[in-house]
Amino acid sequence: MPSLTAPKRCLAVLVSGALLGTACSHSARQPYVAPTPVFQALPLPEPTGEGGEAIPGGEPVTQSAPPVFERVPPEEIPPLIEPEGDGSGVYRIELGDVLDLSIYGEENLQHVEVPVRPDGRISFAFIGDIVAEGRTVEDLRKEITAKLATYLRSPELMLIVKDFAEKKIYVGGQVTNPGVYFMEPREGTLLDALYKVGLQTEEADLDSAYLLRDNRLVAANFSQLIRGDKAQNVLLRDQDLVYVPRAKGKFVYVLGEVRQSNAFEVDGPVSFVHMLSLAGGFITGSKQREVAVVRGSLRSPMIAKIDAKALIEGDMRQNIMIQPGDIIYVPRSVLGKYLDVLDVILKSLAPFVQAIIISDQVNPQ
Repeated sequence: MPSLTAPKRCLAVLVSGALLGTACSHSARQPYVAPTPVFQALPLPEPTGEGGEAIPGGEPVTQSAPPVFERVPPEEIPPLIEPEGDGSGVYRIELGDVLDLSIYGEENLQHVEVPVRPDGRISFAFIGDIVAEGRTVEDLRKEITAKLATYLRSPELMLIVKDFAEKKIYVGGQVTNPGVYFMEPREGTLLDALYKVGLQTEEADLDSAYLLRDNRLVAANFSQLIRGDKAQNVLLRDQDLVYVPRAKGKFVYVLGEVRQSNAFEVDGPVSFVHMLSLAGGFITGSKQREVAVVRGSLRSPMIAKIDAKALIEGDMRQNIMIQPGDIIYVPRSVLGKYLDVLDVILKSLAPFVQAIIISDQVNPQ
């Protein structure tokens, strides 16, 4: 880094201390009230020439393009999971269900209980393994009957779901009773979950609400659901995560190559430097020139790239204000495509949101 005058040296020490982890640490769940934005009040680095040469009265400082939020193109957003059902009442078999199968006239094949295994399959006499998960009872009955016809003359199969799998669902955000819920048999649509926890529509950001399953977003539009669109009332599955953020935001997520990845509660806009300070700064091997800030709905986000290395060297234009609801992601390698960035963020997000839900359940406000 080029030599700096005393005021700039002091500024660089403050910034590098916060970003590299030598600043004071903070608790992740404690509300953080931003003080007067010291860094924004300090003067910007002296301008330099096109080649980086010092202009009289200033020294060369690394200059990168200021961060600009860009809308992620639809083709670079991770594909949504299409729900198996629309909540219309047609039940689809799930993992952990127990099926009861009987073949008319076959004494040894009456009321055979068959569990749906973790791989989504069942095993039955003559036919071996067959996929059951996600199918209707009638659809599965017809296929098994057709396969049995190879071994039995005109088989008549009766198939019912004897025991329904219990679903463990995480529901949090702008709801009255956030927490972990075990949905009853034959219960378990998105609307069931929102009704159970008491959705607070007045302060909820329904457009940014999401249903997360296996680290991917499920195609469910909360706004349309509340307006009565039954097609959005998708069937939930075990371990699904439902989150309805507050319209004005509440948390900033700092993920990736930092000392303390976590969800930090904030009361308003906070500078990038302060957020990295809360997370303890970067860890060795982090790609400091490629920090991503994700803003808006995960289904249609905007992303800005921050050159934190340049910030350490004095380019204060990189120290943008982070809004409640933003996600800061510090990668280990070059960011690459937006699709890859969002995919990694989705895989990292669930544990922190689950922790928030459990904390809100144990310590209701």
